[in-house]
Formats: sequence, C-alpha cells, structure tokens
Amino acid sequence: MSELSELHRDALCELFNLGVGRAAHSLSQMVRDEIELSAPFVELIQPSEVSAALIGSEFRELSLVSIDFDGPFVSKAILLFPERNALIILSNMLDPDLTPEEVSEFEQEAMCEIGNVILNACMSALADEFGVELHGGLPEHSFSDTDSLPILAASNDEHLILLLQIQLTMRQRLVQGHLVFLLSVSSLQDLRDCLDAYLDRLGIH
Repeated sequence: MSELSELHRDALCELFNLGVGRAAHSLSQMVRDEIELSAPFVELIQPSEVSAALIGSEFRELSLVSIDFDGPFVSKAILLFPERNALIILSNMLDPDLTPEEVSEFEQEAMCEIGNVILNACMSALADEFGVELHGGLPEHSFSDTDSLPILAASNDEHLILLLQIQLTMRQRLVQGHLVFLLSVSSLQDLRDCLDAYLDRLGIH
C-alpha cells in the first residue's frame, strides 16, 4: 500500500488549508457575512474505517455533496456534514423568515452550491501549487447514513480514503464536517509524485 509520509501529510494540510481559505472567502461573499473554514488534519484510512472515523456519530443522518475530478490523479471528492449540521449552515445562509420545511426544500440546491465552492477551491489549490490541471464534474447531492455511505459501495481493497475534518464558523456558531477523497492506490501514488515534485521545488526533502 502506498503511504503518505509525515512530510506529505504536512504539505497536504497546508495546501488544503489554502483551499478552504479561498472557499471561506467565496462563501463569505455569497452570504455577505464572515465565514471561517479550517482543515485541521489529514488522515489516510481504509474505506472500511470511514464510518468509525466520522465525527458526530450520534448524528447518523448525513448530507453530502460529491464531485468527480480527473487529472494527474483521479479522485471522487465529497463534502460531508451530519444532517443537523448542514441545516444549521443553511439556516444561517438562507432567509431567516423561512420555515424549517422551506429550508429543507432548498437544501439540495444550496448544499450543491456550498460543495461546489469548497471542493473546487481545495482541488484548485492543489492544481495551482502542483502546476497541473484538474477537471471537476457537476456536484451531486445525496442523503445517507454512516452505515451505507455511497463512497463505501464504490470502493474496494484497491481504494484508500484521504479524510479531512473541517470546521466551519459562521455567526459565532461552529459546525464540523469532513472532506473525503476516494483515491485508487495508483492515484495515491500519482498524488505522492505530485507532492514530491512540489516539495522539491520548495527545496524541502
């Protein structure tokens, strides 16, 4: 199995923090209010370990947005929030006079927009720093629970998961979610090659 060294993880953490910083700026402009985003750490795990690693295990219902990316490495990128956290975000972004039922009606469209901003910002940060092109498809929204995540159904022993916990703060409310990147073993090696070339350019070994 291809692993990521501590140096690789640190570099990815910095790059993803750059990406979520861009996303926070874009989201803040969208809602005309300050939004802060951070991605504290990167884990590399087996698909079977995803459910156990997800935060808020008491919240089994999940709201997620996925985008497929092609380029030097191929990845399915997923923004995932416990459903309750997703509704907190949306209630802060949408008209405060909307009823919970109306907020729920807008959820898929709004979550696709949020996912599009965050996932593309993260992947564009990687592409910019690596000097490569990554092409993303259209965002798709779905609901799931921790036991039947579609990312698990689409994966096997030849896949690995890059998992990032993210923290989103808006109007003094902190909500947590995850960024999940499904990579084949060969794509993970391609990502390592990109990281090695990036670190070499920086003179870091």
